[in-house]
Amino acid sequence: MAKRLGWRLGRALSWAAVGLALGGCPPPVAPPPAPTASASAARPEPVPPPPLAIVDPFATGMTPEGVGTLCDANLALAEGLLASLRTQDATHPETLSFERTFGTFDDVNLAISNASSFPGLMAEVHPDKAVRDVAKDCQRKTEKITTALFLDPDLYRVLRAYADRHEALSPERARYVRDTLRDYRRNGIELTPDGQVRLRALNERLTELGLGFSAAIGESKEALHVAPAALEGLPADYRKKRAPGPDGRVTITTDYPDYVPFVTYAKDRQAALDLYVLMANRGGEGNLRRLDELLALRHEKALLLGYPTWADYAIEPRMAHTPREARAFLQRIRDAVREPARREFADFEAAWKAVGGDPKRPLYPPDRPYLEDRVRATRFKLDTQDLAKYFDVARVTEGLLSLTAKMYGLEYRPVDQALWHPDVRAFDVWSGGQPIARFFLDLHSRDDKFKHAAMFTIRTRKRLADGSVQLPMAALVCNFPRPGDDMQHSEVVTFFHEFGHVLHQMLTETELSSYAGTAAVRDFVEAPSQMFEEWPYARAILDLIAKHRESGQPIPDALFEAMGKARRFGLALSTQRQLTLALVDLAYHSTPPPIDTTKTFADIQTEVEQFAFVPGTHFQSSFGHLIEYDAAYYGYQWAASLARDVLTRFQAEGLTNPKTAADWRAAVLARGGADDEREMVRRFLGRETNEQAYIAFLSGK
Repeated sequence: MAKRLGWRLGRALSWAAVGLALGGCPPPVAPPPAPTASASAARPEPVPPPPLAIVDPFATGMTPEGVGTLCDANLALAEGLLASLRTQDATHPETLSFERTFGTFDDVNLAISNASSFPGLMAEVHPDKAVRDVAKDCQRKTEKITTALFLDPDLYRVLRAYADRHEALSPERARYVRDTLRDYRRNGIELTPDGQVRLRALNERLTELGLGFSAAIGESKEALHVAPAALEGLPADYRKKRAPGPDGRVTITTDYPDYVPFVTYAKDRQAALDLYVLMANRGGEGNLRRLDELLALRHEKALLLGYPTWADYAIEPRMAHTPREARAFLQRIRDAVREPARREFADFEAAWKAVGGDPKRPLYPPDRPYLEDRVRATRFKLDTQDLAKYFDVARVTEGLLSLTAKMYGLEYRPVDQALWHPDVRAFDVWSGGQPIARFFLDLHSRDDKFKHAAMFTIRTRKRLADGSVQLPMAALVCNFPRPGDDMQHSEVVTFFHEFGHVLHQMLTETELSSYAGTAAVRDFVEAPSQMFEEWPYARAILDLIAKHRESGQPIPDALFEAMGKARRFGLALSTQRQLTLALVDLAYHSTPPPIDTTKTFADIQTEVEQFAFVPGTHFQSSFGHLIEYDAAYYGYQWAASLARDVLTRFQAEGLTNPKTAADWRAAVLARGGADDEREMVRRFLGRETNEQAYIAFLSGK
């Protein structure tokens, strides 16, 4: 997941750092003085915008006071830029230029990104609650300034006046003009004064609800306390590191390193089901209440802005454009996996019977990884516990960096600097003899840390007026096992996926910061990462990243062949789960409130999946994508279809072919969101994109 901490266009305001000497935060900028009475008869001279400077978020941003200063100073700079923009003379459009209008507006985007991105990361990963709290407050401040600027008639008047000149522009600049004017409409510029007052209130409350929803998941401490016998079936290392407490019971948390192996291998399926219930209910009643209010306010906001539902509002700027098209796409995927899923489920039922499962008990979602592992072991002779012994996070990291450096002509140089936790590592990225980015790896679980896996933007690339370049920074935040512990192959695939987002962020070359890196539309941004999931299935790549932790030997041929044969087993059922989540997301945002979110979830899961709904669960309370991927979770499947199509060229020419990688970098990764997403893929493939490769993949062909 590309974690978006930005504001406009629903785009990711990304960031990565560099191997350059970076300056500190810019000082607060006062707005220009109002024109005097004697000058009012004549047209006042426009006030030059305050200069932007390269921002080093680490200089101050890791203490409660510092993260507040970082936020406030850059928001003040944004206010100064906006004040300058307002002084441009909309009554004389011939005096206006792109640089002083939309160019300045892009600088505002950069200043707000500099203010909010690093605090957004700190809110999710910093060990100090005081830092997290101040960082969350920055997100509230950011929402206020962005709501205000899109409701500012003076700003809009200047931008509109320049746009109406219809000056010849580069495609990137022309798209920015169109998108910005569209966003003014979508953000309420045409509302009445009373409507704008209500919109401000709605935006403030929606921000509060989103922050509270995410915090409740991140701060969850749910755990299962079981007898040691409940760990039967788990790897020896797992059992060894989870000794019983004074009460003689073992604590199993809902953090991924505890949860994933337990539901996959524990023979005590009641304990696995109990752990799933805890996992699904993270966020609790508080998040159920927040979600109810959030859905009601989103619906009210959509109506206020002239849309029938929030889904219509949210999907308009994306590739699908309408909820109808998103649903039609999901239906085509649903049709493609229906029969394969039925066949897989029959195999699961047979496996359940073979392990002595209760024939009267329905199969539930947490049974899927367990039974999938059983079938793979018996039918395909794939022992996933044995396979995990070939993956250590340190070697996988080393191999992943070596691979991507070779593919894209990069060099990664470790950086020694103070970071937010001792686990975190930093690397400068060099290309063509020049530093181009910096990224950070925060790979292991700890208390009060973001619970999933995501790339967080830290800083956005931009060439400044003085010729200096603010290079991008990105952080990869995961919850993988520590070095020396077995790493599941599925976790390796997740690592490659998320590093795909890092590459997208680092290799950007756009002119405008608003389109840099992962600032592509929601239903496209996952495509480069989902494509990269193919690499850890290739023999040459596995030889690079996988060695047995005791013998040092690569994965033997028999085990590799078993991986290949077993790979697609369970794919149809896992895709059905993704379809459930996508359709739930669309239903929540397409149905006028009030809506029974639990019944809706249960009904859709029952209709779409083979697995039964677990009574007493409220998965929506822990479904963090509802906050940032509102009405856009379908985008994972949409992007997966694009990714499989893109892969057809890589598979034909070689996954590590430098020419193919260079073309991909130039056509897509470097362009961020600056070009039409279909055109970017068309440019790389040399043809129109289609769903054929994805449907064939899902059908087992």
